[in-house]
Amino acid sequence: MTVALWFLVSNYLINGILRREWETTAQFVRTEVREFLTAEDFTAKDRKPVGPKFAALLRHITLMPDIVQFNVYNPQGVAIWAAVDKKLVGRSFADNDKLQEAIQGKVVADMSSLSQPENERGALQKAVQVYIPIYSDTPRELFGVMEIYKRSDPIDRDIREARIVVLLGALCGGLLLYLSLFAIVRQAARKIKEQEENLLKAQSDLVASQRMAAVGEIAAAVAHGIGNPLSSIRAAAQVAKLDCDECEGPDLQQKTLTTLDEIIQQVDRVQKRMRGLLNFAKPMEPRPAPVKINSLLSDIVDVLRPRFAEAGVSPQLDLDRSLPEVQLDANHVEQIFMGLVTNALEATPNGGRVTIRTNTLKDNGSATSVHISIEDTGEGIPVDSRERVFDPFFTTKPDGTGIGLPLARKFVERNGGKIIISDGTSGGAKFDVVFPVGGSK
Repeated sequence: MTVALWFLVSNYLINGILRREWETTAQFVRTEVREFLTAEDFTAKDRKPVGPKFAALLRHITLMPDIVQFNVYNPQGVAIWAAVDKKLVGRSFADNDKLQEAIQGKVVADMSSLSQPENERGALQKAVQVYIPIYSDTPRELFGVMEIYKRSDPIDRDIREARIVVLLGALCGGLLLYLSLFAIVRQAARKIKEQEENLLKAQSDLVASQRMAAVGEIAAAVAHGIGNPLSSIRAAAQVAKLDCDECEGPDLQQKTLTTLDEIIQQVDRVQKRMRGLLNFAKPMEPRPAPVKINSLLSDIVDVLRPRFAEAGVSPQLDLDRSLPEVQLDANHVEQIFMGLVTNALEATPNGGRVTIRTNTLKDNGSATSVHISIEDTGEGIPVDSRERVFDPFFTTKPDGTGIGLPLARKFVERNGGKIIISDGTSGGAKFDVVFPVGGSK
Protein backbone atom coordinates (compact mmCIF):
# COMPACT_ATOMS: atom_id res chain seq x y z
CA MET A 1 0.00 0.00 0.00
CA THR A 2 2.83 2.41 0.81
CA VAL A 3 4.55 1.79 -2.53
CA ALA A 4 1.29 2.08 -4.47
CA LEU A 5 0.29 5.28 -2.67
CA TRP A 6 3.74 6.75 -3.16
CA PHE A 7 3.68 5.92 -6.87
CA LEU A 8 0.19 7.30 -7.52
CA VAL A 9 0.47 10.48 -5.47
CA SER A 10 3.97 11.39 -6.56
CA ASN A 11 3.08 10.97 -10.22
CA TYR A 12 -0.04 13.09 -9.82
CA LEU A 13 1.93 15.86 -8.11
CA ILE A 14 4.72 15.79 -10.65
CA ASN A 15 2.29 15.91 -13.58
CA GLY A 16 0.59 18.94 -12.04
CA ILE A 17 3.92 20.72 -11.55
CA LEU A 18 5.00 19.94 -15.11
CA ARG A 19 1.66 20.97 -16.59
CA ARG A 20 1.79 24.32 -14.80
CA GLU A 21 5.45 24.68 -15.79
CA TRP A 22 4.63 24.25 -19.48
CA GLU A 23 1.59 26.53 -19.26
CA THR A 24 3.61 29.25 -17.56
CA THR A 25 6.38 28.90 -20.17
CA ALA A 26 3.81 29.06 -22.97
CA GLN A 27 2.21 32.23 -21.56
CA PHE A 28 5.60 33.90 -21.19
CA VAL A 29 6.72 32.98 -24.71
CA ARG A 30 3.46 34.13 -26.31
CA THR A 31 3.69 37.46 -24.52
CA GLU A 32 7.25 38.02 -25.75
CA VAL A 33 6.34 36.96 -29.32
CA ARG A 34 3.63 39.63 -29.42
CA GLU A 35 6.26 42.21 -28.43
CA PHE A 36 8.83 41.29 -31.10
CA LEU A 37 7.02 39.58 -34.01
CA THR A 38 4.02 40.06 -36.31
CA ALA A 39 1.97 37.64 -38.41
CA GLU A 40 3.99 38.63 -41.50
CA ASP A 41 7.21 37.46 -39.84
CA PHE A 42 5.90 33.88 -39.84
CA THR A 43 4.71 33.92 -43.46
CA ALA A 44 7.39 36.01 -45.20
CA LYS A 45 8.96 34.17 -48.12
CA ASP A 46 12.20 36.12 -47.84
CA ARG A 47 13.55 35.09 -44.42
CA LYS A 48 16.63 37.34 -44.38
CA PRO A 49 14.84 40.58 -43.31
CA VAL A 50 13.00 38.84 -40.44
CA GLY A 51 16.03 36.90 -39.21
CA PRO A 52 17.29 39.76 -36.97
CA LYS A 53 13.86 40.01 -35.32
CA PHE A 54 13.94 36.32 -34.38
CA ALA A 55 17.51 36.75 -33.15
CA ALA A 56 16.46 39.72 -30.99
CA LEU A 57 13.60 37.63 -29.58
CA LEU A 58 16.10 34.84 -28.80
CA ARG A 59 18.37 37.23 -26.87
CA HIS A 60 15.46 38.56 -24.88
CA ILE A 61 13.66 35.28 -24.22
CA THR A 62 16.80 33.54 -22.96
CA LEU A 63 16.84 36.02 -20.08
CA MET A 64 14.18 33.80 -18.50
CA PRO A 65 15.90 31.21 -16.29
CA ASP A 66 16.53 27.82 -17.91
CA ILE A 67 15.53 28.72 -21.52
CA VAL A 68 18.43 27.91 -23.85
CA GLN A 69 17.21 28.39 -27.43
CA PHE A 70 14.27 27.85 -29.78
CA ASN A 71 13.32 26.83 -33.31
CA VAL A 72 10.26 28.03 -35.25
CA TYR A 73 7.95 26.04 -37.55
CA ASN A 74 5.10 27.14 -39.80
CA PRO A 75 1.62 25.50 -39.64
CA GLN A 76 2.77 22.93 -42.24
CA GLY A 77 5.57 21.65 -39.99
CA VAL A 78 8.38 23.29 -42.00
CA ALA A 79 11.22 24.92 -40.04
CA ILE A 80 11.40 28.66 -40.81
CA TRP A 81 14.06 29.69 -38.27
CA ALA A 82 16.65 27.86 -36.16
CA ALA A 83 18.85 29.27 -33.42
CA VAL A 84 21.86 26.96 -33.89
CA ASP A 85 21.54 24.53 -36.79
CA LYS A 86 20.63 26.69 -39.79
CA LYS A 87 20.45 23.57 -41.96
CA LEU A 88 17.06 22.81 -40.39
CA VAL A 89 15.48 25.84 -42.10
CA GLY A 90 13.31 24.72 -45.00
CA ARG A 91 13.06 21.09 -43.89
CA SER A 92 9.67 19.50 -43.23
CA PHE A 93 9.08 17.65 -39.94
CA ALA A 94 5.66 16.23 -40.70
CA ASP A 95 6.67 12.95 -39.04
CA ASN A 96 7.29 14.64 -35.66
CA ASP A 97 4.27 13.52 -33.60
CA LYS A 98 4.73 16.10 -30.86
CA LEU A 99 5.07 18.91 -33.41
CA GLN A 100 1.85 17.74 -35.06
CA GLU A 101 0.09 17.77 -31.67
CA ALA A 102 1.24 21.37 -31.15
CA ILE A 103 -0.04 22.31 -34.61
CA GLN A 104 -3.42 20.94 -33.46
CA GLY A 105 -3.35 23.45 -30.57
CA LYS A 106 -1.72 21.66 -27.61
CA VAL A 107 1.31 22.69 -25.56
CA VAL A 108 3.47 19.56 -25.74
CA ALA A 109 6.67 18.72 -23.83
CA ASP A 110 9.24 16.07 -24.80
CA MET A 111 11.00 14.87 -21.64
CA SER A 112 13.60 12.83 -23.50
CA SER A 113 17.16 13.97 -22.83
CA LEU A 114 18.69 16.04 -25.61
CA SER A 115 22.29 17.18 -25.84
CA GLN A 116 22.53 20.90 -26.34
CA PRO A 117 25.71 23.03 -26.45
CA GLU A 118 26.00 25.13 -23.34
CA ASN A 119 29.20 27.11 -23.88
CA GLU A 120 32.20 27.51 -26.15
CA ARG A 121 33.98 24.53 -24.58
CA GLY A 122 31.28 22.21 -25.86
CA ALA A 123 29.90 21.18 -22.47
CA LEU A 124 26.53 19.43 -22.90
CA GLN A 125 23.38 20.03 -20.95
CA LYS A 126 20.20 17.96 -20.89
CA ALA A 127 17.19 19.92 -22.11
CA VAL A 128 13.43 19.51 -22.47
CA GLN A 129 11.69 20.38 -25.73
CA VAL A 130 8.43 22.31 -25.29
CA TYR A 131 6.30 22.83 -28.40
CA ILE A 132 4.16 25.97 -28.06
CA PRO A 133 1.52 26.94 -30.69
CA ILE A 134 1.45 30.70 -31.42
CA TYR A 135 -1.93 32.25 -32.26
CA SER A 136 -3.26 35.64 -33.28
CA ASP A 137 -5.60 37.39 -30.85
CA THR A 138 -8.66 37.86 -33.07
CA PRO A 139 -9.52 35.95 -35.11
CA ARG A 140 -7.77 32.95 -33.56
CA GLU A 141 -5.36 31.82 -36.26
CA LEU A 142 -2.25 29.65 -35.93
CA PHE A 143 0.91 31.55 -36.92
CA GLY A 144 3.31 28.73 -36.20
CA VAL A 145 4.91 26.60 -33.48
CA MET A 146 7.91 27.49 -31.33
CA GLU A 147 10.12 24.64 -30.11
CA ILE A 148 11.58 25.89 -26.81
CA TYR A 149 14.58 24.18 -25.20
CA LYS A 150 14.59 24.38 -21.37
CA ARG A 151 17.28 23.02 -19.11
CA SER A 152 16.00 19.90 -17.39
CA ASP A 153 18.21 19.98 -14.29
CA PRO A 154 15.83 22.15 -12.18
CA ILE A 155 12.86 20.05 -13.31
CA ASP A 156 14.68 16.82 -12.49
CA ARG A 157 15.59 18.24 -9.10
CA ASP A 158 11.99 19.21 -8.38
CA ILE A 159 10.81 15.75 -9.43
CA ARG A 160 13.34 14.00 -7.19
CA GLU A 161 12.43 16.18 -4.22
CA ALA A 162 8.72 15.58 -4.77
CA ARG A 163 9.17 11.81 -4.89
CA ILE A 164 11.22 11.75 -1.67
CA VAL A 165 8.81 13.95 0.25
CA VAL A 166 5.79 11.90 -0.83
CA LEU A 167 7.53 8.66 0.11
CA LEU A 168 8.34 9.95 3.61
CA GLY A 169 4.74 11.04 4.01
CA ALA A 170 3.42 7.61 2.96
CA LEU A 171 5.61 5.85 5.54
CA CYS A 172 4.13 7.93 8.37
CA GLY A 173 0.65 6.40 8.01
CA GLY A 174 -2.78 7.49 6.88
CA LEU A 175 -3.29 10.66 8.91
CA LEU A 176 0.29 11.86 8.68
CA LEU A 177 0.22 11.05 4.96
CA TYR A 178 -2.87 13.21 4.45
CA LEU A 179 -1.46 16.16 6.39
CA SER A 180 1.94 15.98 4.70
CA LEU A 181 0.51 15.83 1.19
CA PHE A 182 -1.87 18.67 1.96
CA ALA A 183 1.02 20.91 3.01
CA ILE A 184 3.13 19.96 -0.01
CA VAL A 185 0.34 20.65 -2.49
CA ARG A 186 -0.38 24.01 -0.90
CA GLN A 187 3.26 24.98 -1.03
CA ALA A 188 3.55 23.97 -4.68
CA ALA A 189 0.34 25.83 -5.53
CA ARG A 190 1.60 28.97 -3.78
CA LYS A 191 4.82 29.00 -5.77
CA ILE A 192 2.96 28.45 -9.03
CA LYS A 193 0.49 31.18 -8.12
CA GLU A 194 3.35 33.63 -7.51
CA GLN A 195 4.75 32.83 -10.95
CA GLU A 196 1.33 33.35 -12.52
CA GLU A 197 0.87 36.66 -10.69
CA ASN A 198 4.24 37.91 -11.95
CA LEU A 199 3.31 36.92 -15.48
CA LEU A 200 -0.10 38.57 -15.20
CA LYS A 201 1.55 41.75 -13.92
CA ALA A 202 3.83 41.82 -16.96
CA GLN A 203 0.81 41.32 -19.19
CA SER A 204 -1.11 44.10 -17.41
CA ASP A 205 1.83 46.49 -17.98
CA LEU A 206 1.70 45.65 -21.66
CA VAL A 207 -2.06 46.24 -21.77
CA ALA A 208 -1.57 49.57 -19.96
CA SER A 209 0.89 50.78 -22.59
CA GLN A 210 -1.52 49.76 -25.36
CA ARG A 211 -4.34 51.56 -23.56
CA MET A 212 -2.26 54.74 -23.39
CA ALA A 213 -1.71 54.58 -27.14
CA ALA A 214 -5.48 54.28 -27.59
CA VAL A 215 -5.99 57.31 -25.33
CA GLY A 216 -3.73 59.31 -27.63
CA GLU A 217 -5.78 58.37 -30.67
CA ILE A 218 -9.03 59.20 -28.87
CA ALA A 219 -7.66 62.55 -27.67
CA ALA A 220 -6.64 63.49 -31.20
CA ALA A 221 -10.06 62.51 -32.52
CA VAL A 222 -11.84 64.50 -29.79
CA ALA A 223 -9.68 67.58 -30.38
CA HIS A 224 -10.32 67.38 -34.12
CA GLY A 225 -14.04 66.80 -33.67
CA ILE A 226 -14.91 69.54 -31.15
CA GLY A 227 -11.97 71.94 -31.30
CA ASN A 228 -13.25 73.98 -34.25
CA PRO A 229 -16.88 74.15 -32.98
CA LEU A 230 -15.64 75.37 -29.60
CA SER A 231 -13.59 78.10 -31.26
CA SER A 232 -16.64 79.14 -33.26
CA ILE A 233 -18.80 79.25 -30.12
CA ARG A 234 -16.22 81.39 -28.33
CA ALA A 235 -15.87 83.76 -31.26
CA ALA A 236 -19.67 84.11 -31.52
CA ALA A 237 -19.89 84.92 -27.81
CA GLN A 238 -17.21 87.61 -28.15
CA VAL A 239 -19.05 89.17 -31.11
CA ALA A 240 -22.29 89.07 -29.14
CA LYS A 241 -20.59 90.97 -26.30
CA LEU A 242 -19.59 93.71 -28.71
CA ASP A 243 -23.14 93.90 -30.09
CA CYS A 244 -24.63 93.92 -26.59
CA ASP A 245 -24.12 97.67 -26.32
CA GLU A 246 -27.30 98.04 -28.36
CA CYS A 247 -29.38 95.94 -25.93
CA GLU A 248 -32.36 97.80 -24.46
CA GLY A 249 -32.20 98.31 -20.75
CA PRO A 250 -29.15 98.09 -18.44
CA ASP A 251 -30.53 95.01 -16.63
CA LEU A 252 -30.92 93.05 -19.85
CA GLN A 253 -27.51 94.22 -21.03
CA GLN A 254 -25.78 93.13 -17.79
CA LYS A 255 -27.60 89.80 -17.74
CA THR A 256 -26.61 89.09 -21.34
CA LEU A 257 -22.98 90.06 -20.69
CA THR A 258 -22.86 87.76 -17.67
CA THR A 259 -24.23 84.86 -19.72
CA LEU A 260 -21.71 85.46 -22.52
CA ASP A 261 -18.85 85.62 -20.02
CA GLU A 262 -19.92 82.26 -18.62
CA ILE A 263 -19.99 80.79 -22.14
CA ILE A 264 -16.45 82.03 -22.85
CA GLN A 265 -15.24 80.80 -19.45
CA GLN A 266 -16.63 77.28 -19.97
CA VAL A 267 -15.25 77.09 -23.53
CA ASP A 268 -11.81 78.09 -22.23
CA ARG A 269 -12.09 75.42 -19.53
CA VAL A 270 -12.93 72.67 -22.06
CA GLN A 271 -10.11 73.76 -24.35
CA LYS A 272 -7.69 73.70 -21.41
CA ARG A 273 -8.71 70.14 -20.60
CA MET A 274 -8.28 69.09 -24.24
CA ARG A 275 -4.81 70.62 -24.42
CA GLY A 276 -3.79 68.85 -21.21
CA LEU A 277 -5.13 65.53 -22.48
CA LEU A 278 -3.30 65.90 -25.79
CA ASN A 279 -0.04 66.85 -24.08
CA PHE A 280 -0.32 63.86 -21.75
CA ALA A 281 -1.13 61.31 -24.45
CA LYS A 282 1.09 62.36 -27.34
CA PRO A 283 4.74 61.22 -27.68
CA MET A 284 7.14 63.69 -26.08
CA GLU A 285 10.68 62.81 -27.03
CA PRO A 286 13.05 65.32 -25.40
CA ARG A 287 15.45 67.47 -27.38
CA PRO A 288 18.36 67.94 -24.98
CA ALA A 289 20.25 71.21 -24.85
CA PRO A 290 22.24 72.98 -22.10
CA VAL A 291 19.79 74.41 -19.53
CA LYS A 292 20.60 76.81 -16.69
CA ILE A 293 18.19 75.66 -13.99
CA ASN A 294 18.75 78.69 -11.72
CA SER A 295 18.00 81.20 -14.48
CA LEU A 296 14.90 79.29 -15.54
CA LEU A 297 13.54 79.19 -11.96
CA SER A 298 14.23 82.91 -11.48
CA ASP A 299 12.35 83.70 -14.70
CA ILE A 300 9.38 81.60 -13.60
CA VAL A 301 9.18 83.40 -10.25
CA ASP A 302 9.37 86.78 -12.03
CA VAL A 303 6.51 85.79 -14.33
CA LEU A 304 4.38 84.63 -11.39
CA ARG A 305 5.30 87.54 -9.07
CA PRO A 306 1.98 89.39 -9.65
CA ARG A 307 0.09 86.24 -8.67
CA PHE A 308 2.27 85.85 -5.56
CA ALA A 309 1.47 89.44 -4.57
CA GLU A 310 -2.24 88.99 -5.22
CA ALA A 311 -2.34 85.81 -3.07
CA GLY A 312 -0.27 87.36 -0.28
CA VAL A 313 2.40 84.64 -0.63
CA SER A 314 6.14 85.36 -0.60
CA PRO A 315 8.51 83.43 -2.92
CA GLN A 316 11.93 82.56 -1.52
CA LEU A 317 14.80 81.49 -3.78
CA ASP A 318 17.74 79.57 -2.28
CA LEU A 319 19.81 78.77 -5.38
CA ASP A 320 23.21 77.11 -5.52
CA ARG A 321 25.30 79.46 -7.67
CA SER A 322 27.69 76.63 -8.58
CA LEU A 323 24.90 74.57 -10.13
CA PRO A 324 26.14 73.15 -13.46
CA GLU A 325 24.25 73.28 -16.73
CA VAL A 326 22.23 70.15 -17.49
CA GLN A 327 21.40 68.57 -20.84
CA LEU A 328 17.57 68.73 -20.83
CA ASP A 329 14.66 69.73 -23.02
CA ALA A 330 14.16 73.38 -22.09
CA ASN A 331 10.47 73.39 -23.01
CA HIS A 332 9.79 70.31 -20.88
CA VAL A 333 11.69 71.70 -17.88
CA GLU A 334 9.89 75.04 -18.09
CA GLN A 335 6.50 73.31 -18.06
CA ILE A 336 7.58 71.07 -15.15
CA PHE A 337 8.57 73.90 -12.82
CA MET A 338 5.90 76.34 -13.97
CA GLY A 339 3.32 73.73 -12.97
CA LEU A 340 4.99 72.81 -9.66
CA VAL A 341 5.51 76.42 -8.58
CA THR A 342 1.93 77.30 -9.56
CA ASN A 343 0.59 74.34 -7.55
CA ALA A 344 2.67 75.37 -4.53
CA LEU A 345 1.39 78.96 -4.84
CA GLU A 346 -2.24 77.83 -5.02
CA ALA A 347 -1.78 75.48 -2.03
CA THR A 348 -0.27 78.20 0.20
CA PRO A 349 -2.59 80.39 2.29
CA ASN A 350 -2.28 84.17 2.64
CA GLY A 351 0.89 85.07 4.54
CA GLY A 352 2.58 81.79 3.62
CA ARG A 353 5.81 81.10 1.74
CA VAL A 354 6.97 79.07 -1.24
CA THR A 355 10.65 78.06 -1.05
CA ILE A 356 12.62 77.00 -4.12
CA ARG A 357 16.04 75.44 -3.53
CA THR A 358 18.72 74.03 -5.81
CA ASN A 359 21.90 72.15 -4.97
CA THR A 360 24.30 69.62 -6.43
CA LEU A 361 24.45 65.98 -5.39
CA LYS A 362 28.02 64.68 -5.60
CA ASP A 363 29.63 61.25 -5.72
CA ASN A 364 33.39 60.85 -5.16
CA GLY A 365 33.79 64.60 -5.23
CA SER A 366 32.26 65.17 -8.68
CA ALA A 367 28.77 66.42 -9.53
CA THR A 368 26.48 63.59 -10.60
CA SER A 369 23.03 65.20 -10.43
CA VAL A 370 21.19 68.42 -9.67
CA HIS A 371 18.47 68.57 -7.02
CA ILE A 372 15.56 71.02 -7.12
CA SER A 373 13.01 71.23 -4.30
CA ILE A 374 9.79 73.26 -4.20
CA GLU A 375 8.21 73.54 -0.75
CA ASP A 376 5.02 75.29 0.36
CA THR A 377 3.49 76.05 3.76
CA GLY A 378 0.01 74.76 2.92
CA GLU A 379 -1.87 71.80 4.31
CA GLY A 380 0.33 69.20 2.58
CA ILE A 381 -0.66 66.02 0.72
CA PRO A 382 -1.86 62.95 2.66
CA VAL A 383 0.41 59.92 2.35
CA ASP A 384 -2.31 57.76 0.81
CA SER A 385 -2.88 60.34 -1.95
CA ARG A 386 0.76 60.93 -2.95
CA GLU A 387 0.79 58.30 -5.67
CA ARG A 388 -2.74 59.08 -6.82
CA VAL A 389 -1.86 62.70 -7.61
CA PHE A 390 0.19 61.34 -10.52
CA ASP A 391 -2.84 59.49 -11.93
CA PRO A 392 -4.48 61.23 -14.90
CA PHE A 393 -7.62 63.25 -14.01
CA PHE A 394 -7.20 62.86 -10.22
CA THR A 395 -7.50 66.30 -8.63
CA THR A 396 -8.60 67.87 -5.35
CA LYS A 397 -9.14 71.33 -6.88
CA PRO A 398 -12.67 72.39 -7.89
CA ASP A 399 -11.41 73.72 -11.24
CA GLY A 400 -8.43 71.35 -11.64
CA THR A 401 -7.93 69.20 -14.73
CA GLY A 402 -5.93 66.41 -13.07
CA ILE A 403 -3.36 66.56 -15.87
CA GLY A 404 -0.67 68.90 -14.44
CA LEU A 405 1.18 66.55 -12.09
CA PRO A 406 0.93 63.43 -14.32
CA LEU A 407 2.30 65.53 -17.17
CA ALA A 408 5.09 66.89 -14.94
CA ARG A 409 6.18 63.39 -13.92
CA LYS A 410 6.06 62.26 -17.54
CA PHE A 411 8.32 65.16 -18.58
CA VAL A 412 10.69 64.47 -15.66
CA GLU A 413 11.04 60.78 -16.49
CA ARG A 414 11.45 61.44 -20.22
CA ASN A 415 14.42 63.64 -19.34
CA GLY A 416 16.04 60.94 -17.19
CA GLY A 417 15.01 62.35 -13.82
CA LYS A 418 12.72 61.41 -10.96
CA ILE A 419 10.18 63.29 -8.83
CA ILE A 420 9.36 62.56 -5.17
CA ILE A 421 6.69 63.96 -2.82
CA SER A 422 7.43 64.35 0.90
CA ASP A 423 6.43 66.45 3.90
CA GLY A 424 7.78 69.98 4.04
CA THR A 425 9.67 71.34 7.03
CA SER A 426 6.73 73.65 7.85
CA GLY A 427 3.99 71.08 7.42
CA GLY A 428 3.25 71.67 3.75
CA ALA A 429 4.13 69.60 0.71
CA LYS A 430 7.61 69.29 -0.77
CA PHE A 431 8.37 68.20 -4.35
CA ASP A 432 11.93 67.03 -5.04
CA VAL A 433 13.12 66.76 -8.65
CA VAL A 434 16.50 65.19 -9.46
CA PHE A 435 18.17 65.26 -12.89
CA PRO A 436 21.48 63.58 -13.76
CA VAL A 437 24.13 66.04 -14.93
CA GLY A 438 24.41 64.10 -18.18
CA GLY A 439 20.71 64.67 -18.88
CA SER A 440 18.35 62.16 -20.45
CA LYS A 441 19.73 58.86 -21.69
